[in-house]
Amino acid sequence: MLFFESTGVRAGKKLLAFGFLGLLVLLVLPTLASHHAFADGLFQENLPPASIGDRDASLFVKINPPILTTETEQDAFLQFRLFDAKNDETIKFTTFVIEVTKGTDPNTRPLLRDVFHTESGLLTLKIQPEEGEVRVFATKEDFLQAYKADPGGTINIRGPILLEGGLYRFKIDVLTVDNIRNLFAPGDEPSFETFLSVGDIYKADVQSGDQTYSTTVISYYDKVQDFRFDPATLTYSWSMPFDWNVERIQAAASLFVHEEIIVPKSFRGVGDSVAFNASVNGVPISGRMLSLDPFSSEEELTLHFLLNRNDIISLAQQLSDKPNTMQFEFFPVSDGGDQTSGEIATDTGGMLVLLVWSPDQLTANTDLTLGLEFHDAFSGDRITKDVTYDLRTFDPEGYQLHSFIFQLAEGGSDSLTLTFPTDEKYRIEVEVKEVTFDGQAPDLTRNGIARGIVVVPEFPMGAILAVAGALGSIIMFQRLARKA
Repeated sequence: MLFFESTGVRAGKKLLAFGFLGLLVLLVLPTLASHHAFADGLFQENLPPASIGDRDASLFVKINPPILTTETEQDAFLQFRLFDAKNDETIKFTTFVIEVTKGTDPNTRPLLRDVFHTESGLLTLKIQPEEGEVRVFATKEDFLQAYKADPGGTINIRGPILLEGGLYRFKIDVLTVDNIRNLFAPGDEPSFETFLSVGDIYKADVQSGDQTYSTTVISYYDKVQDFRFDPATLTYSWSMPFDWNVERIQAAASLFVHEEIIVPKSFRGVGDSVAFNASVNGVPISGRMLSLDPFSSEEELTLHFLLNRNDIISLAQQLSDKPNTMQFEFFPVSDGGDQTSGEIATDTGGMLVLLVWSPDQLTANTDLTLGLEFHDAFSGDRITKDVTYDLRTFDPEGYQLHSFIFQLAEGGSDSLTLTFPTDEKYRIEVEVKEVTFDGQAPDLTRNGIARGIVVVPEFPMGAILAVAGALGSIIMFQRLARKA
């Protein structure tokens, strides 16, 4: 998986305009608004706009395939588009300085630092990960000696970019807009910083009794270290490199750590469990920070550790000893029981759906009102745009019970009436189709499917807790996309 962390858009005040005879003229533009925003976990995102004259220029970033791991055996396509957020028009003749480094250390030697120009305004870097030096396959234009995209906007790059698991830092400065000779003054270029994470896959066999069971850990932040399994307590543990400096974490607008653990359902006592105790650096976590996914596969159970910025700040404040690693641990418990899902998140698109039932006591053969509220899973902010969605429920045998197609959640909220025939555990799916606002073109970057359970009868404490304290949760189930 790749996640984007936009750590800031640097303000720019001036543009250097070059006439056809090469005469330099200094044009003073309104100050670019300063932004600090992250977009973790998304495979495509519109970064917050900044003012360029009378335009609100936003940077669209997209990665394909949406999830990359160390086992991905294909090229990666990273697309950039600078556009006016007011009318969605692409800003043409854009020139980017793109710098790529491995890890977060600003003193690390860049893998790539070069200038790229696109007349159409669309720039796609086709990255072919391989050992050796970085090579760019493109001609250069005459004015800035920038690599020039082909008519389709593509430039081919080969080298060790996105080759290993872990974080990659992409720093993007915008040099020109509208014309190759219109340059921002040095130091005033709109600037974006994005961290992309290649999922590190770690596989191990664990022994329990006389049986061997496979385990897969996918770290979407940094490399897996010190994996261990205790057969006496059925406890799994591992770690990854992490900087616990509280000031650094608080300075980030957002932060997301996602660890995915896959075990076979045939592992009795683990793979067939419905509840787990978990901790991070010895601090217990629960609720939205530990998500269980028994739906994506008939043979495997997946657990997700999901820590957003606020979670990590809270953990850091509780740690008296702050090592240079984040340490994960979990083991099954027998007294957890199933709960009706109070919050579910889409597998792609970063949408969080809060589910609130009325009446609180869920009973069979009774009309139940389900309130849905859509939130941005990364910031926790409520979606105030209109959301088009489908909702379906399934009985324990997998047969569809309810189907609501192309429902409209005006301003991000809606309600439906459902009736469940018997006391059972049902599956619920909410599929986000598009997001629209004020007649603008539909935003399809938020599309995805969220999955959860409905337990009848049950008093849905999960729903109440979700409304009270989970608006900032980040959940990114990516298994379907990863297997696609």
